[in-house]
Amino acid sequence: MGEKLASPPLIEALCEFRFAPSTPWDWTFPGRLYEQISKEFPKRSQVEEVGVQVQLGPGKPPASQVIKGTGRIQMKRSDGSAMVQVGPNLLAVNYLRLYPNWETFRALILQIFEKYIMLCGECNLQRIGLRYINQISLPEDKCDLENFISVAPSLMGALDRPLAGFYQRYEIIHDSPKGILIHQSGIHKTDQGNAIMVDLDFASLELQGISDQPAVENWLNIAHDRIYESFVGSLNPSLYNKLRKG
Repeated sequence: MGEKLASPPLIEALCEFRFAPSTPWDWTFPGRLYEQISKEFPKRSQVEEVGVQVQLGPGKPPASQVIKGTGRIQMKRSDGSAMVQVGPNLLAVNYLRLYPNWETFRALILQIFEKYIMLCGECNLQRIGLRYINQISLPEDKCDLENFISVAPSLMGALDRPLAGFYQRYEIIHDSPKGILIHQSGIHKTDQGNAIMVDLDFASLELQGISDQPAVENWLNIAHDRIYESFVGSLNPSLYNKLRKG
C-alpha cells in the first residue's frame, strides 16, 4: 500500500462513493459512462439485488415477498484486473488483482469520478470509503498467530485451546480525516489452505467541503495513509520485513 512490497498480500483494493438521494440519477448513467470507458472496461454485466418485504395486515400473519431488481452495473477490464461499478447514487472502483501502486489506483479513481460527476452535474457526497483486503497464507502445521499479526486473540485459562478459526472486528475513530477505520481480521480457508485475512476499510460521513476532484484527491491521500499505517501496525514486524524483502 505505501512502501512497495516484494511479496504483497493484497487481493483487492476498492474505493466507493455514495451520493445523497438528492443527487440526479437515472438508469441512463451506466450506459453513458460505459460509452466513455468501454475501451478500457469492455466487459459489462448487471448484478441483481434481492430484498425481502414484510407485509403486516390486521389479524393476518406476516408474509414475505422476494423482490428482484438490478442493483448495479459492472464494467470490467478484459484481463479482470479492475472493475467499475455504478448503481443508484453509487460509484465504485475496484482493483481485483495485479495491483500496481497507489499512484496508479488513485489516478484511476479520480478519472472515473470526474467522468461520473460530469454526467450527473453535481457532487453531493454522502460517504467515501477506501478499502484494502489482504490475505496471508499460514503454514499447514501448528503456528503461533503472534508471529503473523499483532492483533491475534489472547485467550487465557479454560479458553486457551487450539483455534479452528477466529474473526474479530474493531471500529477505530480517526480525526484526520474524520472517519472510522473498520479493522477486521480472522482465519479463513482458501484453495491453498488456511490464511489470515486483514481487511482495512476507512470511511468518512462528514464530508463538508469535499465537492470537487482536488478535495476528493486530498481525502484519498490521507485515508490511504491511515490504512497503510494500520496495515503495518497489524503485522508482526518480522513478517512485514519478510513481505518487504520477498
